[in-house]
Amino acid sequence: MTRIACLFVPVADERIKPALLEIALRHSPSVEDGGPDIVYLDLGGLERLWGGEEEIARRLHRAACECGAAVRIGIAGSRAGARFAARAGGDITIVPPELDARWLGPAPLALLGLGPEMSARLGRWGIRTLGELADLPVSGLAERLGDAGPRLQRLARGEDATPLRLWTPPPVFEESADCSWGVETLEPLGDLLAGLAEMLCARLRRHELSADAFEWSCRLANRTVHEGACAPAAPLTDSAAAAALLRASLAARPPRAAVEAITLRVRPVRVRNVQPRFDEPPRPSPRLLTATLARLSALVGARDIGSPVILDTHRPDAHQMTPFLLPSPRPSPQRGEGSRENRNPLPHRGRGQGEGVVLAVHRVRPSRSVAVVLHAGAPAHLRAAGLAGRIIAGAGPWRVSGEWWTEAPFVQDEWDVELDDGTLCRLARDGRGWRLEAVYD
Repeated sequence: MTRIACLFVPVADERIKPALLEIALRHSPSVEDGGPDIVYLDLGGLERLWGGEEEIARRLHRAACECGAAVRIGIAGSRAGARFAARAGGDITIVPPELDARWLGPAPLALLGLGPEMSARLGRWGIRTLGELADLPVSGLAERLGDAGPRLQRLARGEDATPLRLWTPPPVFEESADCSWGVETLEPLGDLLAGLAEMLCARLRRHELSADAFEWSCRLANRTVHEGACAPAAPLTDSAAAAALLRASLAARPPRAAVEAITLRVRPVRVRNVQPRFDEPPRPSPRLLTATLARLSALVGARDIGSPVILDTHRPDAHQMTPFLLPSPRPSPQRGEGSRENRNPLPHRGRGQGEGVVLAVHRVRPSRSVAVVLHAGAPAHLRAAGLAGRIIAGAGPWRVSGEWWTEAPFVQDEWDVELDDGTLCRLARDGRGWRLEAVYD
């Protein structure tokens, strides 16, 4: 005989829900997460361990109150019966065996979680409660609603043979090591991290997961905590690549005292296997890419490795570095998207077509200092390394300024000039002097 207990919280709270799941799992191996405010557990065979249903209900209620949860408990022969008993009764409500249908009779149809279409259809028939649905003829209900009709009628009567969808606590991917003697140099500390990473990667492979980020926490001899984090370019389970990344990140920001204990945590993700497309270049190996980025980080620093992102400002060349991540595979084009007639490349118009000339701008990064001679306030002669001449035409100045409300405002005047040898370039002038910003081709 099936007996289900329902833990119902009138006011859903995300902080209390994990505690309720743990309480239910301590009392029964079969637990289901029924939503933000409901937890189910199977009471079958628990009498010899915890006593009768009343004793089990009191134990559950007492444990929930100790966690600060105002919980109501209902026990019946089905999910619907236990849920209705928990919602409609007091702190503890137990429906006697084989009486679920009588208890569910006055309950509203909303207890079944029907969709809007089915609720509206039954409403047009004048069906408002589970008892009214349970009293309908089975054959007529099947003719009008198909297989869904008898299934809903069985649920309305408290006949639910579907087993609980078992909930298991999410695995915690974390490994720790104690160093009572204290680790003062990076090499043995890196070896210790590599060993922890190898154990975590093995656990990830067993769960068919990958590591999307690594976090470590070191307890130092001076009673402080040193924390750090790093993210691979792509989720991985290769322990060698993870060890190289952790060593480089640790070398970029080493602890300031001897390490007495260290904990390494992994953020797991599930990576889908995607068939590569024939019209796109092959993607690099996550292991080799992560190892390469780790070696580059050790050479130039972790902050100088990544992908540049343009900042939302008018400051010239304003950008910041973000961690490099492999782009997601682009979806296959719809029919006709890749056809030649649907493409719209940038047209190139030559000098003889009357439409102007498309020029390429080669930015000079970093910009070079140049010497400029002025005539009547306008640039007249330019001299720089590898570039010199008389300026025969120019346009400007255009003033660019902004961020005056910060401690580092900027302002500069820009000119587009043409030298006597035909070279077109852009000049900029600010408080530091004249600079060559770009050359037009």
